[in-house]
Amino acid sequence: MALVLVGAAAGIVVPILTRSDCQDGLVEKEGECVGLVDASTEVPVFRPGEKGPDKEFARLIKRIAMENERVRDVWEHPKGEADKKPYVKIAMLLPFNTSRSGAMTAPLVEHSLAGAYAAQRNANTTSSGVNFQLLLGNVGTNLNLWQPAVDAATKLTGSGKNKDADSPLVGVMGLPNSEKDTQDTASALSAKNIPAVSGVLSSPNIKARTLFKTAPNNRNSVTALDRYLKKRPGNGKGFLVWDSRAEDDYVTNTKAEILASFGTKYQLTVRDKSYVGTMGPYEGAPAAMAPAASSLCESGADTVFVAGRDWDLPELVDAIAKDADCQAREDRGTKPIRILRVSTGLTSRLTGTGMRKAMEEANVVTLSAAPTDIPSWRLGQDAPGQFQTFATTIAKDAGLRGAALDDGYAIMHYDASRVLMKAVTQFRNDEGNKGQLPSKYDVNSNISNMKVGADGDCGDCVRGASGDFGYTSGNDNWPVCKSVPVIEYPRPKGYSPPKAYRTSPGEGASCPG
Repeated sequence: MALVLVGAAAGIVVPILTRSDCQDGLVEKEGECVGLVDASTEVPVFRPGEKGPDKEFARLIKRIAMENERVRDVWEHPKGEADKKPYVKIAMLLPFNTSRSGAMTAPLVEHSLAGAYAAQRNANTTSSGVNFQLLLGNVGTNLNLWQPAVDAATKLTGSGKNKDADSPLVGVMGLPNSEKDTQDTASALSAKNIPAVSGVLSSPNIKARTLFKTAPNNRNSVTALDRYLKKRPGNGKGFLVWDSRAEDDYVTNTKAEILASFGTKYQLTVRDKSYVGTMGPYEGAPAAMAPAASSLCESGADTVFVAGRDWDLPELVDAIAKDADCQAREDRGTKPIRILRVSTGLTSRLTGTGMRKAMEEANVVTLSAAPTDIPSWRLGQDAPGQFQTFATTIAKDAGLRGAALDDGYAIMHYDASRVLMKAVTQFRNDEGNKGQLPSKYDVNSNISNMKVGADGDCGDCVRGASGDFGYTSGNDNWPVCKSVPVIEYPRPKGYSPPKAYRTSPGEGASCPG
């Protein structure tokens, strides 16, 4: 909408103000509203012309806005001086416009928001002495429109010593996909000394000085699979199915790690098939898996490694179920085809009735090395000490429970949020910091010092809902002592998960029990 001034002479129309359809601090880029949303905006518009956010996660955005307003009111309009509580801001960078081929689907955004909101509520209802606002940063459907969000976050961090009234932005979380745009985002944040914590990044190639991760990297996860296969090698014949999109660092790095560990033993360099992945920009026919299914069954392989996104996995299972060679294999009824992969959890696309039936018909099982095993933890099998607190909080505050937690996105974003919140409360609890709030430099320092003790004590480490972990110098800010279970699906009757692998704490050190 434009306001115009009509010139008295010559009838010249001069625009003096142009109003974009993007509001609340967002700007229009390539048909999207991107940037950082104001803390109290209940119905932000992430695409010009729309009336609000995706209906699948609109309720969570409204709850976050209401909590942000409550936090501000506690500081500005307390019932009494004893109730007055300062607050800081954390920005969550995600693609808030979703599609089938976008960087994230609507359910994944919903689950990520739920985890962050549950962490916010958990922190704000304790006696930590500081509250948290959660700002939403839209970085675009394909993650490439991140600059406005980073610019806005930079302006909110302040500089030097922050007083209680400053309410600075102390860090960023989110950054969900291991792609070049995420690396560019992390590098830009690091250049401004802004700490960032990702809950689900896994490629070792994505790194920056102030970027911390709460998930294991692909090398760790492949090591967990290697440990699993040492006791369960199968028939010795393997097959590799891989996404050919070179711009997706998650899939290219996963492929490289699989080949390094299993290429020779399972002859993967001569038994493999590529496909075009669905998620992200692509050309060609996405997720055409029939050639891969036919080839792997002709090879007689019972151990199939997949370097690809979760979204494409059901297409491979379905192709195996329908392929004539797969149906005709001699040991079809007795030995399953095992599909091994690196993931965040158990993708919901596998757990529906139709896909479960296809897996049974094809006699296929998946084995996923992941930082989460929610189905087992829900049953009390090797559950981390903080898991039940997480499950109770997210059910009560975010309305997420049961199978909605299985993909791991909620719990990993919960833990990413808690890393930043722990850094803030540690600063606040120091007697010498009364009347002050931490700067971005303080938060970076506190996170880097969340270490596991040499004797395995967790005095300074993170007690996450997905397990206890810490950080150490010289490993690009990947978590140490991080649990990496191998999840079997479908779960057999009486299933008991194998003991989880844990990432190395360093020579001479041990992990918390």
